[in-house]
Amino acid sequence: MRFRTRSLTRRQFLTGMTLATAAGAAPRRWLVGANTAVKGLELHRAVALLGALRFPVIEIHPMGKPEPAPADFPGFEFDSMAAVDRTRLKKALRPFRHVTTHLPYTGLDYFAADPAVADRAWRRVEIALEGSVYFGASIAVFHPKQGGGQTLQTQWPLMLRRVRELGDQARKHGMRIALETGFPLSVADFTRLIREADHPAVGATIDVGHQGRYAELVARVPASERATPAGIRAYNDTTIAIAEALGRKVFHLHVHDIDPATWQEHRPMGTGFVDYPRLFHALRRIGYDGHLVLEIAGDPAAMEGHLRQGKAAIEGYLAGMG
Repeated sequence: MRFRTRSLTRRQFLTGMTLATAAGAAPRRWLVGANTAVKGLELHRAVALLGALRFPVIEIHPMGKPEPAPADFPGFEFDSMAAVDRTRLKKALRPFRHVTTHLPYTGLDYFAADPAVADRAWRRVEIALEGSVYFGASIAVFHPKQGGGQTLQTQWPLMLRRVRELGDQARKHGMRIALETGFPLSVADFTRLIREADHPAVGATIDVGHQGRYAELVARVPASERATPAGIRAYNDTTIAIAEALGRKVFHLHVHDIDPATWQEHRPMGTGFVDYPRLFHALRRIGYDGHLVLEIAGDPAAMEGHLRQGKAAIEGYLAGMG
């Protein structure tokens, strides 16, 4: 599956991110992580669970509340955290080799046509980035999304400006911003956004479950054919096409599985159709040097087993690469 993309500009590689890994060469050891998005679990219990499972990478959420809630995953609002709570969480994160964060998006219209609405929402993103810096994150994941009262064309200048602002702030602290797949709603426009942002600290998070609405894939696979071998192959083709189009601008990966019948994402590893051997070989070809962060939804009571099995599955795939 091929999509038309333009080559990345020279400026995007000012940080020295040249292709150091030749095709077929053994990659730097990718680290397997997991995030704390376990609905119904208290934040520190989620952190402790990932520590007990010996994940070297953790992804935390500077949004929401630390208290357990059946419908929400745990997080925090950095500006309302007491100093003692900040210290406690920072201490809990020390055993992990790397910390990443997922910036807030739910209920935030940061690309709205109304400037007042957009600015209020954007302030929440900036506060979350401040928290990401405080807790030592190396990557902050950001969700581009449709702005209220906007078309993709009308919101494009605002979106570019905001993404560059994030990149500037992150770069000051040795961090990077990774825009998550899913919006804009085509592979061509998603890769164009990163290309036109043209910022050394701005790249992509490929979430393996976010390609189902991309225009190129929808045109290729009718809903009735999603579970067919051809439909599944097309989905995996799309994920790999994004990786190949962006190359070293792929900063981060969210891994899980996808239900073949519904294309529902964030399923436990081994229950779906993501072709990880093929994807990992594609990542090796482009010189990927980020992390592989599990993002699995489900019953908190079953989550320890899902995470343990997912970690073992990813490590098994990596071992098989030689």
